[in-house]
Amino acid sequence: MIKLNLVIDRLLLGKDLSVREMKDAFRYLFLTKKSNLNFGATVLLLLQKKGIHLNELYGLVKLVHELEPPLRLGKSLTLVDGCGTGGDNAHTFNISTLACLVASGAGASIAKHGNRSISSQCGSSDLMESLGVRIDASPKLMLHAIEKHGFGYFHAPLYHPIFKRIQPIRQSLGRKGIKTIFNLVGPLVNPLRPKRQVIGVFRKDYAAIVAQTAKKIGYDHAVVFYNLGGFDELTIFSKAFLFEIKRHQLNHSIFNPRELKLRSGNKNEIAGKNKKYNTRLAHQILLGKVKGTKRNVVILNAAAILYVAGLAKSIKEGLSLSAESIDSGSAWKSLQNLVKSSHDSR
Repeated sequence: MIKLNLVIDRLLLGKDLSVREMKDAFRYLFLTKKSNLNFGATVLLLLQKKGIHLNELYGLVKLVHELEPPLRLGKSLTLVDGCGTGGDNAHTFNISTLACLVASGAGASIAKHGNRSISSQCGSSDLMESLGVRIDASPKLMLHAIEKHGFGYFHAPLYHPIFKRIQPIRQSLGRKGIKTIFNLVGPLVNPLRPKRQVIGVFRKDYAAIVAQTAKKIGYDHAVVFYNLGGFDELTIFSKAFLFEIKRHQLNHSIFNPRELKLRSGNKNEIAGKNKKYNTRLAHQILLGKVKGTKRNVVILNAAAILYVAGLAKSIKEGLSLSAESIDSGSAWKSLQNLVKSSHDSR
C-alpha cells in the first residue's frame, strides 16, 4: 500500500520521485475507486512547482502503457503523429492538426491522437468535430481509416479510461492556466504507440526530458522541440531547439527557419480564435485558398512530420511535398476520407 504522506513529504522537500514511487502514486489515483482526489491535485501541483524529472515522466508513461494495451492494425504501416503538449498559452490556430492532414495527403500514415481544449477555445477534437469527423467513432472504424486512407483520429478520452477520475482536477487546473505533467504525458501515450513523432513542448528543459523518455520507450525517429518564440509548433519567424531521436541516438541542434527561405510574418498572423473561425481557416488552408504565413507554418510542420515518417530526407525537402499535398487537393481529400470513414456503418 502506497504511503501517501511520504510522497507528499518528498515533493514538499523538493525531492524527485523514483520511477516506482511515481507508478505507485498514480496507480492508486487511476485504479482506487475511493482514491483521495485532494492527494492527486496536491501531487500535480507540487510536481509542477518542483519541476518534472525524467524518472517521473518515464514512470507515469510506463504505467499508462502497462494499464492500457495498444491498438493493433491489421497490416504493417509506418505510423507517425504530430502534436504539441499544449500549455504554451499562445492560442494559435490548429497548426499540428492541419499539418497531419497535409502530411497524410503527401503519403504519411497518420495516427493522430488529440483532445478537446482545456485552456484555449478550440482543441484538435473540437476542430475535427466541427470539420465533420465523428470523434467518437469506434476504434475499428479509425483503424480501417488508417489502413485504407492513411489517417485515423483517436479522441483521447475514449482510449484512456484510467484518466477519467482525475480529469476534473486537470480541467480545473487548466482553466487557471496551470500546466501539469499530463501535458507532457499526452503525446507519449498514443493508443497505437507510433514509433515516429513530432512533438512541440512549452519549455526547453521539458523538451529534453520528453525526448529522453521517447528514447527510453523505444521511438525509432522523433523530433521534439522547444520554440524560442514560446510556441509548441515550429514557426517561420522564431528559432527552435530540436532534440532528435534517430537510430537509438539522441542529438540536439538549433533550427533556424530563415535558412528555409519561407516568407515570414509575425506571431499575430497565426493566432487562433473560436471554433467557427478555426474551422473556416482550416477549410481555406486545406483548399489552397490561403497563402503567406498561415499556409507556410502548416507546410513547415507537415514537412517535419514527413521527415520523421521517412518520406523526406530533411525538413527542407518536405516543404515541397507538403505544398504539393495542398495544391493537388490531396490534403483536402485526406479530410474528406476521414469524415466519410468516421461515419461508416461497418
